[in-house]
Amino acid sequence: MIVLDDAGQYADQQGDGWRIVSLPTRFRTLGEKRNASAALVSPDVDAYCVWDDDDIYLPSHISAAAAALADANYTIPSLLLIDKNGRLERKTNQSLFHGAWSFRRKVFEAVCGYPFIQSGQDQGLLKRFKAANLRRADPIQFDSRPSYVYRWFTAHSQHLSAMGADGYDRLGRQPTPSATAINPGENGTGSVFKASASHECQSRRRASKSYQPVFKATSRVESLFLEFRAA
Repeated sequence: MIVLDDAGQYADQQGDGWRIVSLPTRFRTLGEKRNASAALVSPDVDAYCVWDDDDIYLPSHISAAAAALADANYTIPSLLLIDKNGRLERKTNQSLFHGAWSFRRKVFEAVCGYPFIQSGQDQGLLKRFKAANLRRADPIQFDSRPSYVYRWFTAHSQHLSAMGADGYDRLGRQPTPSATAINPGENGTGSVFKASASHECQSRRRASKSYQPVFKATSRVESLFLEFRAA
């Protein structure tokens, strides 16, 4: 996992399967920041999973994405969950919820990555995928359990998609608290996910069977998920 901290909050550090790269200067656009995150992954990585720090990823998320990528260039799940004040709701999806996408490294590089824009860089990437006639797959076809929980009501953070075209700029003008170290295993969820608004998770398709999830969902969401499945 690559965490790109362009607010200079944390010192450069790394652990088992994760790395923080801290920069003192903020990227001009969110698209450029995401491209830089992708460029920092290990050379032997085959694919990227987008990993938004305010959402929840259940243990099957990466393995389902890896299975879908076996015969496709990028994935978008057709089904996910939304955490609304402690209650999970099922949500169908066509082309939104960028935090749940994954894509092969070679096709990401072939289309030149994300466009250099603020809001809408995810849809800009999708347009490039479509223009290149790339193959799309649905992870739900390989694992029917939704693995992505979108937190709009309970994240206690600001969503750029609700802040307008200049939201990224306005967010960058807000005071940034200082910090020096993090513990990815702390509190079950891992405080590493609070480090930055933009980071990418590395996934090796060939190692998917032995994958040990970096992210562990909180017991509260795990129990909600079980209740949702049982219903």
